[in-house]
This record gives sequence, structure tokens and C-alpha cells, in this order.
Amino acid sequence: MTEGIVFDIQRYSLQDGPGLRTLVFLKGCPLRCAWCSNPESQQPQPELLYDVNRCTLCGECCQACPKGAIVIRSGALAWNGDLCDTCGACVAACTHSARSIVGSRVTASEVVALVVRDAPFYRRSGGGVTLGGGEPTSQPAFATEVLRLLHMQGVDTAVETCGCATADAFVSVVERADHVFFDIKHADSRHHAALTGAGSETIVSNLNSLLEWHTDVTVRYPLIPGWNDAESDLVAFAALLRGLRREPPVELVPYHRLGEHKYRLLNREYALAGMYACSDETARTACDLLRQRGINCRVLVH
Repeated sequence: MTEGIVFDIQRYSLQDGPGLRTLVFLKGCPLRCAWCSNPESQQPQPELLYDVNRCTLCGECCQACPKGAIVIRSGALAWNGDLCDTCGACVAACTHSARSIVGSRVTASEVVALVVRDAPFYRRSGGGVTLGGGEPTSQPAFATEVLRLLHMQGVDTAVETCGCATADAFVSVVERADHVFFDIKHADSRHHAALTGAGSETIVSNLNSLLEWHTDVTVRYPLIPGWNDAESDLVAFAALLRGLRREPPVELVPYHRLGEHKYRLLNREYALAGMYACSDETARTACDLLRQRGINCRVLVH
């Protein structure tokens, strides 16, 4: 049976495809977007989260760890990631829920059996299941099998992708999805690399190929204040869209700070700490600018 690593399943979404949808979040992503609201999705393997605000320094996790990866030093817990194998012993020992593991290995059949429980809601609303992450094409065999099994159950499917994948992996996943939501972070490849850690050449190539044969593609553009929301950035984005095989509809995704606390749980620095959220006015202005250039655009409100 095909297995993959999933870190969350969220039900009753209204913003990730038509109708009422269930979101399945897959682990692993090739990009490192500075604003990522799901940093726990980036690494492909399960990870430990540690909430210092819940910790009482009781030491139970230190005693439970078979590798000796956790110690109390200078009035705080110190964790050695090189020794840790994410066995979960510390999680089981923590009575204050200060430690948890994000990501678990499941089969495609197990995922489908879980999400089809909401099939009556899908039928009544015209909804279905959306694969996100992370990046679904980072687990192509697993994502493809989930989509295949969902179609056998008559469930509508969607994929949210950054497009940063080999052509074979990318096509193997998105060709099985009824709807594709494709992220473009910046029109300029150098700026794209500064924002995400990778240039946009492969991404744009995959998008252009996708538009040649897939009938339901929506491009999403995250609006990050001071990074890609200037008029020059948006004009360049409109030009990129006009240069594609066909012009897809666009959803602008205003930046928010809802995922900032997750970096603390992962013991990582948040690159945009202190950054203000994208205002409604900024999002409307950006949308109007794109519409003036002939782009079918709307603001996605979470």
C-alpha cells in the first residue's frame, strides 16, 4: 500500500476550491518562503514541537528519552536534534502537553477512508477534497494514489501547488486533480529566489505547460507588504500572466501572521517578525490594478 506523511487534516474549508472542502496537508516542500504559515510542513519527516509556555521543567521528558537528547541546562530545556530520532517517548511522558509530534505516516487508503466521511457535505455543496501542504508534488506517488482513490469514490479533488517540481512529478499529481491552485510568489526569478530560496524558471515552465491541457487552473499570488506588493511588482506579474499560453484567473492572498507562533514551537526564527499584515485596502488596490490590466482577479479572504 502507498504510504505518505500527513501533518494535518482540516474540515469545512470554504477557500480551497468549490463548495465545502476537506484539506489534507502533506509534509515536505522544496521552497522556504519567508512568510510560510505552515513551517511545520517544510521538512519531509515528522518533527517535534516544543511549547516552552506549557513546560514546567519537571524533567520527565529527559528521563523518558532513550537517546539522552533532552537535558535541563541553566534553567531551560536543551534539545540535541542530532541524537533525536523522533520516537515520541518524550511526548508520551509529558503530562503538560508541552511536546508533540507533527506528521505521521499513513496509507492513501487510510486518508481516503477518513475524508469520505464528509461525502454528504461534498455532494450538497459541490465540494470535495483538496491536497495542500507543504507541497503535494513532493510526495507524488502518495498524492497520486489519494487522488485516484478519491475519484473512484466520486469525490471532487483539488491540488494546491507551488509548481517547484520535476515535470514528471508535477504532471503525475496535477493531471488527476479536478482543480489546480498554482502559486506564483514573484514575477522576477531573482526576487522569487530571495523570497523563497528558489528561482521561478521551473515554476513558470510547469504553469505554462499546465495551462496547455488542464481546464481548471487558478493562479494565487501572496501579497507580502514591502516584498511583492509594489505597483512595479504587480505590473510585472500581470505581464507574466499575459505571456502565458492563456491567462488564468488570479486570487490574491493577503499576508497574515497566523503562523508566526509555529516558528517558536519549532525553535526557529521567523524571518518576518514584526511585519504588519496586508491591509484590506492594499489588497483591493492591488486587485484593481490587475483588473485594469485585463486580469480576472479577486481577493481571497481567509
